[in-house]
Amino acid sequence: MKVSKVHLACMLAIAGVTSPSIYASENTEGFEFNGYFRQGLLYSVENDLKDSDFVAQKETLGRLGLEYDNQTNLDFSYRWTYGDGRSLKIGAGVAEGLTAGNGSGFVEITGYTDTGVLFAGKRDYGKERYIWMTDFFYTDMSGTGFGVENMKVGSAIVNAAYIASKRDSYDLEDDEQFKDSDNLNNIMHAVNVAARYGVWDVSATLKAMPDNWDITGKEWAETGFDITVGYKLFSLLGLQGDGSSHTNFVLQAGKGLGAGNLLGGTITDYNAYRPGGLRFGEHEFEWGVGSDALSLLTQVEEDDVSYRALVFGGHTFDNGIGIFPSVQGQYNDYADGTYDYWASAMVRPVMGINSMMYLQGEIGYVYNNWDGDSYDQAKVTIAPTLMFPTWTGVNPEVRFLASWVKNSWTTDPDKGQPKNDFIVGIQTEASW
Repeated sequence: MKVSKVHLACMLAIAGVTSPSIYASENTEGFEFNGYFRQGLLYSVENDLKDSDFVAQKETLGRLGLEYDNQTNLDFSYRWTYGDGRSLKIGAGVAEGLTAGNGSGFVEITGYTDTGVLFAGKRDYGKERYIWMTDFFYTDMSGTGFGVENMKVGSAIVNAAYIASKRDSYDLEDDEQFKDSDNLNNIMHAVNVAARYGVWDVSATLKAMPDNWDITGKEWAETGFDITVGYKLFSLLGLQGDGSSHTNFVLQAGKGLGAGNLLGGTITDYNAYRPGGLRFGEHEFEWGVGSDALSLLTQVEEDDVSYRALVFGGHTFDNGIGIFPSVQGQYNDYADGTYDYWASAMVRPVMGINSMMYLQGEIGYVYNNWDGDSYDQAKVTIAPTLMFPTWTGVNPEVRFLASWVKNSWTTDPDKGQPKNDFIVGIQTEASW
């Protein structure tokens, strides 16, 4: 500790800053611990109550009763705040789960700019745009880099960052049986600028990935871009409320490395599996090695183009009953002359019973079309929920789940099983 203070004093002397201001009584410091987890079990009735695995895609039909992927994120940080308003935060996190990411390590500093927070390292970026009913981040630009968030520029709030990402869990790198395997884990460079002005927000990202090759040696797009425009309306279907009513409108478009599942995103586990293009996602069982979700994520052509639209919101009536709908879809026009698209709609009704229990459910439908071949899915879920509200705002929940799923992924009609399934389970979730 003495060595650290001597070193700090020397640095302050060089910078022309006197030490009394640094050690003033109003300076504070403290440890912060934040986290999130969800853990659950889902069983297929048509398969003798065996593990259901993935039933359907929660981002299109709603998360209740379909959320098979468990996740845990633990974030630790220490913050120093000085009396003149400057602060330094050093953080690190660990994560577990299919789309939870691979942890974090970063610094955040206030004081380098008049407003905003400067950051550097590996952490989430651009994930504030979120549909909580479906667990759908329609932008996810996480990775390693540096930038500034929440900086005031006139009447706007601006974020700007350089983010690098790669398939760092891709285990085919340096495998001699695959052509040019040294290039399988190349970095995607992304520069993002986003601004929020009142009820409007816009985000634009330029991307580049030199030598974007797959395991066969085929070279895919090396450049791309995407843009997102959002608008927030403080009502839902004309219903006015006490401030809880809202409707969000989002339009996105991208080309090259901004198309497919990369629309609004960088290379992350979440983007590999979320809804995007139907030719992306997990296809390794059908197409073989190199067709897993992470491998397919960057397999886009320079002239591939994608468009996405989303409308979502919520309203709580005076009697406490709430409704939370979401409508979304994406169209993908590929350079090889093919196309695919999907469109879905869902709604979650919520009804309070008492201060420690409420009843919620979901109804959802999705239509998929892959170059003329189509299929659809639907689900209905009921979920009695126990909760324990605390004075700190932490509100852990325990949900009992029952879902009917049309054209479930858990059954195989070719083996004499029905197309539909009934899923039961339990899930607990908490954030702090």
